[in-house]
Amino acid sequence: MAGDRALGSGQGDISFGAQVNPYAEDVEASLQLAEHLDESGFAFLTFPDHLLSPGGTPDWEVLTMLGAVSQRTSSVDLMPGVVDSVRRHPAQIAHAIATLDQLTDGRATLGIGAGEAFTFAGIEDLNRVWDRPFTRFREAVTVVRELWQSSSASPVTYGGEYFDLEETYLGFEAVQDPYPPIYIGGYGQKMRSFTGKIADGWIPWIYSPSVFEQDLERVLEAAADAGRDPDDVDRALLIPASVSASDPAGAKKDLISARASSLALRPPLLDAMGYPELADESVIMWNMDWSTERRKQLNDVTARLPDEAVERILVAGSPDEVIEDIQAFLDAGVTHPIFIPSGDVAETVDHFANEIIPHFAE
Repeated sequence: MAGDRALGSGQGDISFGAQVNPYAEDVEASLQLAEHLDESGFAFLTFPDHLLSPGGTPDWEVLTMLGAVSQRTSSVDLMPGVVDSVRRHPAQIAHAIATLDQLTDGRATLGIGAGEAFTFAGIEDLNRVWDRPFTRFREAVTVVRELWQSSSASPVTYGGEYFDLEETYLGFEAVQDPYPPIYIGGYGQKMRSFTGKIADGWIPWIYSPSVFEQDLERVLEAAADAGRDPDDVDRALLIPASVSASDPAGAKKDLISARASSLALRPPLLDAMGYPELADESVIMWNMDWSTERRKQLNDVTARLPDEAVERILVAGSPDEVIEDIQAFLDAGVTHPIFIPSGDVAETVDHFANEIIPHFAE
């Protein structure tokens, strides 16, 4: 299964991660949750990367939060899930993650994605950024990898369509050899092929098990075509989770309601799950600008989504039900599920620590 550079590789082929809630009104609450997750059997933590929050709650800056969390945790691997490669120059990303690797003595991983279009007005020319988004993303990842292998004795010169470096190097190295693992978040055919070709892992956001298994094939085929062992490509997945022993039906109902809009933001997934009409009417997440028109479009699709469709992208209910749900994702090829705890977060985390993680460690 996953190679030595996998997230939480000390736990074995399957390890569990959690995404820290970035929307807490008190930043200290997010830090305390990270500490609790570190002590609860999770192997790695992620933070999302958004510039703006549509709900009006804080969206803490991901690299700043990871630096703070690095000083409040001792064992978990840390990763942006995933860092926006459009809003940041790849040199900044390389610098930040290498610094995080030094701060944590080798617990840093780079999760990187192609970005969100709606956040960049006034920062970059949107037509240029999104004219060839895959080309720009591929160059960004290439620049990060080159800088991580650079030195004053071996500087980098790179000439691309979007980025140019001349005799450039970082002044220090990351702890991990040859550099921190790279996990790519993306869904399209080109992104999945690129993941299989060069990345240590794939880290998409929400899937049903059956569609994940289908889309994973392109990643594994590309790895084999590149002469890699497909089992060395880790398969992470961000999965909403809510666990309750006292009210499992309520936990499931609330999570379905909270996460229906997430599924609505993934039209290709909706189509593959058997809802082509809703897919045609929805808006893809990278193009969601939260204007009044876009909100109405999203809300209309969300309201028509069947509960059973939304239920397929999450794990919720009693501990036994959640164990069964997780097994379906593992059977589909997920090796490192990353749970987004929701509802009663403290109870959800405690059930993972006391029952769910130990079950899969047996």
